[in-house]
Amino acid sequence: MGQQAGHHQHFGVPYEAQIQPQISYGTQIHVFGTAYGDRFEVNLANHRGDIVLHVNPRLNDRQLVLNAAPGGGWGGEDRKPLNITRGHPFSMIIMVTEQCFKIAVNNQHTADFHHRMPFQNAEIVTVKGDVNLTNVQIFPGFGGQYGQPWRFAMETPVPMNVFPGRVITIVGRVNNNASRFEFNLLTGNYNGADVAFHFNPRFDQHEAVRNSCQGGGWGNEEKQGGFPLQPGQQFEIQIICFPEHYQVNCNGHSWFTFRHRLPFQSVQALQVKGDVQVSNVYAM
Repeated sequence: MGQQAGHHQHFGVPYEAQIQPQISYGTQIHVFGTAYGDRFEVNLANHRGDIVLHVNPRLNDRQLVLNAAPGGGWGGEDRKPLNITRGHPFSMIIMVTEQCFKIAVNNQHTADFHHRMPFQNAEIVTVKGDVNLTNVQIFPGFGGQYGQPWRFAMETPVPMNVFPGRVITIVGRVNNNASRFEFNLLTGNYNGADVAFHFNPRFDQHEAVRNSCQGGGWGNEEKQGGFPLQPGQQFEIQIICFPEHYQVNCNGHSWFTFRHRLPFQSVQALQVKGDVQVSNVYAM
């Protein structure tokens, strides 16, 4: 799963790490640290001189500058408002999609940077500048170099963050003799994590139960909205994060909303259990 270390540790800067496995759709790069000066940068690059993505927080200007340098030649800058404060810990998440890199700072979606060269050219992550670097994590994507289908490991939490605008699409098939299955957005990737959103279709009761669990205690169940699923049926379910709630769609039709009970910023993983076969998961 790439470089993983506790937040109490410190990585030397300048920092460099190989992107392993090879970058693909869904690859996520998480950077944690504390800025102590005006500027630092996070780059996705290679040893041939290409900078596929340049992320450059400029604290004095309160701007996030984005760019790319194929063959070392800089293009035009994209600038966005910056949500990093000198002396305060920050998190940065870079995720690869088909159209662009999606960048979240402190668990808030901040920018889309559309690909100016094939993202597959990125081989390394580098961090430079006025930053105390405490953690870098590289999470594999959903497929190989050309975005081949990704086989979801049942019950194994997969790293997943959410923020307003994030769309998680789950494609699969309900088992022929299905009783129940569940999708969980977890606050950690281990047993005992709180469940920010628990979605539990129950074919034996013909209802879809939604809930949350904090400190081992479950909240009130929500069940309204009907039940469009059938045993043996293919489905495409979307979970869309809004500032106040999750919107869930099934096969292109709106199904229900679930108001946040735990902060969406706390979500760290997606888990699937039960009588269902998942073939693809996409996060945009």
